[in-house]
Amino acid sequence: MLPSSSTTTRTVSVFWPHGSTKSGVCYGWLKPAICIAGVVDDTVNPDALSAALSQSTLWDSVKSSCGGNPVLLGTCTFNPNTRSPVPSSLKLWGLGEGAPTFSFVLYRPHAPQSLRFYVIDPPEYPLAPSKAPRGRDFYEELARYDFTRPEGRDVDQALNDVVIDQINASFLLQTIINSAPQKSVKLLPTTASFLLTIASYLGGFFSFFLVVSRIAAAFMNLPLLPIPTWIGGSSKSPRSYVKLKDISATVQQLDVRLEQAVFFITQVTTLRRQNTNNIVFYSVRYTNFFNTAWLIMNDLSLGLAFGTFLSENGTILADTGNQAIQSFLFRMPREVLYWLDAWPAGLKLNAQLSRFYVNTLVGVIDTWESILPPLSPSLFTTLGFLSSVGGITLLLSLTSDLLSLFLTIHLRIGYEFTRAVYWAAGVRLGGGLLWGVFRGKRRNVLRNRTDTWSYDLDQLLFGTVLFTLLAFLFPTALVYYVFFAGLRLATLLVQASIETLLAFMHHFPLFALMLRVKDPSRLPGGVCFSLRIPSPTSTNGQLPYLILESQPISLSAIFFQYIELWNCLARHYNPLRLLYQVLSGQHLSSIPPYSIRYALEPEAGVEETGKVEVKVKVKEE
Repeated sequence: MLPSSSTTTRTVSVFWPHGSTKSGVCYGWLKPAICIAGVVDDTVNPDALSAALSQSTLWDSVKSSCGGNPVLLGTCTFNPNTRSPVPSSLKLWGLGEGAPTFSFVLYRPHAPQSLRFYVIDPPEYPLAPSKAPRGRDFYEELARYDFTRPEGRDVDQALNDVVIDQINASFLLQTIINSAPQKSVKLLPTTASFLLTIASYLGGFFSFFLVVSRIAAAFMNLPLLPIPTWIGGSSKSPRSYVKLKDISATVQQLDVRLEQAVFFITQVTTLRRQNTNNIVFYSVRYTNFFNTAWLIMNDLSLGLAFGTFLSENGTILADTGNQAIQSFLFRMPREVLYWLDAWPAGLKLNAQLSRFYVNTLVGVIDTWESILPPLSPSLFTTLGFLSSVGGITLLLSLTSDLLSLFLTIHLRIGYEFTRAVYWAAGVRLGGGLLWGVFRGKRRNVLRNRTDTWSYDLDQLLFGTVLFTLLAFLFPTALVYYVFFAGLRLATLLVQASIETLLAFMHHFPLFALMLRVKDPSRLPGGVCFSLRIPSPTSTNGQLPYLILESQPISLSAIFFQYIELWNCLARHYNPLRLLYQVLSGQHLSSIPPYSIRYALEPEAGVEETGKVEVKVKVKEE
């Protein structure tokens, strides 16, 4: 792409608009590369071109990114006997002495309302990862002082961001110059203009809704109880509290809906004022806006279908649900507890401690079975109505709350009880304190370390008695703890499936995939060059030329949110991590819902820089 350093003939690359086959005077830019924006008649003078541009407010916003106003560059001539997309003769002024040889690179001028554009590097879509700030590149700094590298003398660079901006603004420039002064340039697609105009009429309602949303968000983030350390609280942050949206998946879903509603309200005004200076930033917001709209409409459609199914089959679903609850949540745990108390497979458990476990845990199961009302057809009718109104995601959130806050309370109590005994007696007292007595060690709390210590005889005797007692009672506590830990893991597996499905439905790139298939130029991931060689039968003096093509964004970049989401879920529900938590007696909990949510609104200040940063909220406790 750089001109040759030969002393006889120079080869200069020229970016030419595809489809422009008119002979006349071409206008465009010479720096950083020769970019032809269009062709006008021979009668146009430079003063008329400058006057047309000075009267356009749209060009004022584009001029700085294009490196200044275009100028008349020279004359071009097309051979009417051939159908070549490049001129047969091109004479440019201001290239110095000698007639260079031109190498043409054709590009397609995209209209602003088409939302197609060229980019060198993939833009930071809300569907793609945001680039972290890069540190100093010492090799790049040293390369600036490398005098052995050949550099072009006639152009600064062959292709950079300025040239790309010039190419993207070529259609707008042609419209401004070739159209009448009173004719306006269309900036928005027809569908977007219609929908956003309707939304703009609801401005008064939007203001009221923003106030309501702030009140609702403050209520959802209201701290209820401090998080103890033994159930997952952090000792480094003692002021960590359980919020309402952390307890209920339904409240978390309502918070997501409020965030989406506020996102729509704040984006309507921005999308109605398209900024031609940064079509990339506008396209990112446009894609994110309508992708969220499509997801909500599909959510409501699926919710209406499932809601109708639940309402029409409430009686059958209630009977089937009651049988499943009695079989898996009450009868099965009770039978397993009695089976463990009967010394299965020769497992010698402490009879008295085992009987205490069975009586206590079976009493909890029987008490909750008598308190929990059976499922009724009216419950499924209510769930069907809420699903029809709030979508399938609201139904999944209600199902998750129904499972964790009502149906499995007795299993949760049994797990917390057996875990507390296992952790206090087996891990803390037996493994941490009494085992150190035999090794001649003790825990130094002040220095937070284990020191060597010489125990007295009575201390060793007392420690031996306690350690022997715990050693013989520990297998009984371990067996019942493992059973309820397995039930807890099964419950977490169901909750994790629901949470994963909710996260996928909230962030599925449906609109982006449609654009990827229908119009890949709307989601560019870079540029490439394709060579066109005329056939030998119809050359007629035609020369080969290049075509600048836009590469669509890769599928891995579109599904980047899912990759990050899957990595976050895989880290939290890693089998080795869960096994370690079970063996060490740590609290088993589901992944916090806020840690698998993505911010819809870009960071403040992105309109000035044109870069969209996606805030991935990964906060793993």
